[in-house]
Amino acid sequence: MSAQPSPHPAPPPAPDPLRAAANRRIFVFVTVFALLLVGALWLVLREEKRRGALLVPPIAPVPATVPAIPAPPPSAPAPVAAPTTPTSPVLEHSAQMEEAFAAYREASHFLVAKQFDQAEERALAALRAYPQMAGAQRILGLIYLQQGNVERAIAVLEASLRNEPFHPEALSNLAYAYLQAQNVGLAMELIETCRRLHPDYKPALLQQGIMLLSQPGSEKAVEVLREAVEAFPNVPGPRNNLAVALARVGDRAGAREQLAKILEMDPGNFSALFNTGALYAQETNAPAAIPWLRQAMQRVPPAEFRAYLNDPDLAAIRESSEFKQFLQELDPVLPGPKPTP
Repeated sequence: MSAQPSPHPAPPPAPDPLRAAANRRIFVFVTVFALLLVGALWLVLREEKRRGALLVPPIAPVPATVPAIPAPPPSAPAPVAAPTTPTSPVLEHSAQMEEAFAAYREASHFLVAKQFDQAEERALAALRAYPQMAGAQRILGLIYLQQGNVERAIAVLEASLRNEPFHPEALSNLAYAYLQAQNVGLAMELIETCRRLHPDYKPALLQQGIMLLSQPGSEKAVEVLREAVEAFPNVPGPRNNLAVALARVGDRAGAREQLAKILEMDPGNFSALFNTGALYAQETNAPAAIPWLRQAMQRVPPAEFRAYLNDPDLAAIRESSEFKQFLQELDPVLPGPKPTP
């Protein structure tokens, strides 16, 4: 059986409050999710844009053929400076050095000729031109020694040694000056230093031998003076000093041998004649001594010879009649025994 519609529609049902609240919650959730999704997409797009800006574009490949750079137009060559010649500081004073050396040569010539005043003047001229010239100072020191001015000689020789501290002549000359000043210890130290530094410098043997003779005990003097005689066989001085050293150690025969060799070279050598007479006087042999002393007396002025008569080697014959007669020959105004017929 079919139903028949009602002539009047039925009223709508009343809204459900629980459903309405659920629908509102769903809407809010969907809205918040959509906003979060949109924000996330915006952040991703912004980061991609920033990273794209940081990418460096690749360098374009260099072409195989690089176009040549045009050369600059040629310019005029710069003037070449003349090379400078290096100059030694010493040559800055070459004129003064030449003047000093010329005066030094003249001073050396006058010194050898024993013209001491002229030698001193030229040595001083050399030092005025070049104050550090040690050679001129050494010459000046030797001149002062010859003049007996020992203190002045030591001062100038010390200056020469400061200017040339290893020079053998500076050492030996200063040693001799200190010997003249009676400073034997310092003289020996200087001459020994000279021989250690310059073992081939033979003149130091002469100086050392003289210094050793001035001291007690002559054994070392004999050794050194034998070396000096070997170095200077034809020079009388070293042989005479060796004879003195040999006589002091009691070797009179060896002393006479050396004196005889001197007289072969120089028959009128005063030192050899006098020392031969002195050797006989030591043996109290006045008759043998006086002829040698008489020959020596004829080689020097009488006033100079009188000083030699004080030699202690003559003490043994001083009271002999031969010696007193010899004194009367030297100075007849002195009282003495009459000469024997």
